[in-house]
This record gives sequence, structure tokens and C-alpha cells, in this order.
Amino acid sequence: MPQLDRIIIFPQVFWLLVIFTMFYIILTHFFLPRFLKALKARKEIVKINELEASLVSERSTDNQAKLRFLLLSHLSIVKKIFSMNSALNISNAKILNTQAVDELVSVMVKNSILFCNSQILDSICIKVRSIYSK
Repeated sequence: MPQLDRIIIFPQVFWLLVIFTMFYIILTHFFLPRFLKALKARKEIVKINELEASLVSERSTDNQAKLRFLLLSHLSIVKKIFSMNSALNISNAKILNTQAVDELVSVMVKNSILFCNSQILDSICIKVRSIYSK
């Protein structure tokens, strides 16, 4: 059988080993370092992005807590104002004096117009609902 002849097999094995070792050397010395640098760079980018995401989420939760605190403190101030002024007290809807409330709202709107920017006031949407509606 000519396929298993020693004269034909040894040169094929020799060139296989030569080509394989050259291919291995080229891959390990030229392409593998570039590939490893790319992997390390990607890993660092992912780590930096995770740190930035955690910082942004921490800032967001801090800002939410500050906003919640400000809203609660201002809400308590508004509650004090409503409780101090008898015209704004809505505990009993049948005794409600709408004339006094309308006068106070008109004074507040007049002061806002005099001392605030009209563009800011135009951006505020006011919807009036009756107390007696169901």
C-alpha cells in the first residue's frame, strides 16, 4: 500500500510539525498578547462602569431622601398654616367660609404675580374641585 510507505509518511509528519510550531509561535507571540490586552481593558471598563453606576444610584437615593425630607418639612409648615388660619380650616365642610378662602387665594396670587416670574406661574396648572362633589 503506497499510503503507508515510509518514504511518504516522514516528510508529511515533518512538515506538519514545522507548520504547527510556526502557527503556534505566531499565535502565542503576536495575537495572544493583543487578545489578553483587549480582555483586560474590557474587564477594567466593566469595573469602572459598575463603580459609576453604584455612585449614581447612591446619589439618586440620597437626593430622594433629601427631597422626601424637604417635602415632609414643607408639608408640616403648610399644615401649621392651615391650622393657624381659621379661614383655611376645612374640618367642617358645612361651616366652610368660601369667601374668606377666595380672598386669601386672591391675595396670594396677587403677591405671586407682583413678586414672581409670570412664566413660572403660567407653567403651574390649577384645577379647582368642589368640596361637595363625590
